[in-house]
Amino acid sequence: MNATETVARFIANTCYENIPRPVLDATRTIILDGVANVLAGSTQPVLEHIRRYVDRLGGRPECTVVGSPLRTNPPLAAFANGAAMHVLDYEPQGIPSTHGTSTLLPGILALAEVNGASGRAVVTAFAVGWEIQQRIAMAARKAESRPFHPPGIYGPPACASGCANLLGLDEHRVRMALGIGASRTGALFANNGTMTKSTHPGNAGRMGVEAAMLAADGFTANDSIFETVRGYVETLFGNEFVWDDLLGGLGERWNLQQHGFNIKRYPAQIAMQWATESVVLLREKNGIRAEDVEWLELEVSSRRPGLSRPAPATGLEGKFSFEYVAALALTQDHVGIDSFSDAARFSAPVEAALKKIRLKPNPDISTATTDTWVQARAGLKDGRVLIERCDAYRGAARNPIGRDAHLVKVRDCMRRALPEPAMERLIALVEGLEELKDARVLARALVGE
Repeated sequence: MNATETVARFIANTCYENIPRPVLDATRTIILDGVANVLAGSTQPVLEHIRRYVDRLGGRPECTVVGSPLRTNPPLAAFANGAAMHVLDYEPQGIPSTHGTSTLLPGILALAEVNGASGRAVVTAFAVGWEIQQRIAMAARKAESRPFHPPGIYGPPACASGCANLLGLDEHRVRMALGIGASRTGALFANNGTMTKSTHPGNAGRMGVEAAMLAADGFTANDSIFETVRGYVETLFGNEFVWDDLLGGLGERWNLQQHGFNIKRYPAQIAMQWATESVVLLREKNGIRAEDVEWLELEVSSRRPGLSRPAPATGLEGKFSFEYVAALALTQDHVGIDSFSDAARFSAPVEAALKKIRLKPNPDISTATTDTWVQARAGLKDGRVLIERCDAYRGAARNPIGRDAHLVKVRDCMRRALPEPAMERLIALVEGLEELKDARVLARALVGE
């Protein structure tokens, strides 16, 4: 049995009853966070461009485009809603760090809407897609020098996996879907801080949906795409790929149960969670204000190129700037969605705070979310030096938050697009997703119907 065959067998044969309860519970929480993100993200200016593009392309009006009366076909809905779900950089991430929520959920929901699939089918498909994505990421973690943005390389075959499960494809057609999806990979870190980054998960979802739909229709691809010469693994990861991390215990050991997931506390790149929290904690514990601070130093991993941006050109670019999130945490009582607007970026307090911040790169700090950390040191005008280290921000797998705390984030996102009654109804639908008979009810609730 080859690797692609093993993966395809898991995808084709996994049903709701095979999934452990802790994985189902985690999946539901991730889906709720993802739904909140797509609503908040749909209100961002970036999505106006995306929706105009989708509208120009047309397509059969089968699927919801969140934030708009527009309806379109499944691949384009996955693209638009995937971009909306990722544009804030606020959705949950797996371990190893990947954007599994925005690469998987929009495509699965689009096909579920077309097919009237049940809530249980949605949960199952998402859990299967998440498992494949995280196993690929785990197997490839030693190849982190490869220059691609993870959702672009893990996302298409992972979304194809979830969509193939949702459509009930047999093992042969799943192998075709994997082969098609694997040929749709690629995304560049150079676009971090630009509008294009939001399209990386959106494009992964579009490609995953397309791969599953083509495979369902009998379209062919290499049936051994993972292990074949010049295939997915050899081309993207080389000899550093750990095959046992992909295949070992597949269907018995689940990534979500073993490693958990990270709920983002701040709408910014994953490394910014520790950086922001370290300064938030420094302020909270010591009651200091920005005007009390002479200088602020962040000790961060030196193995994160591109995240030192002392003067980001936009609020959006600030999502990838250690200096900017430190300035926000120093000057704002709440670092949230609006903190990454251009108005916040060029406000007088933030401009003044940016001049006080410096970085101390440390090559010994890991980039793995399971053991990374950031330390903040502040020199005060009264001569004191305060230190605060963040090893696990609130919401990380190592420091999880409960339902009530999570709902604070969820409601803050949802109220930007929905009135309160519609918002509460949507929360109830997602929390009871496994009892939902028809996913079209959820799709209508996403646009307030």
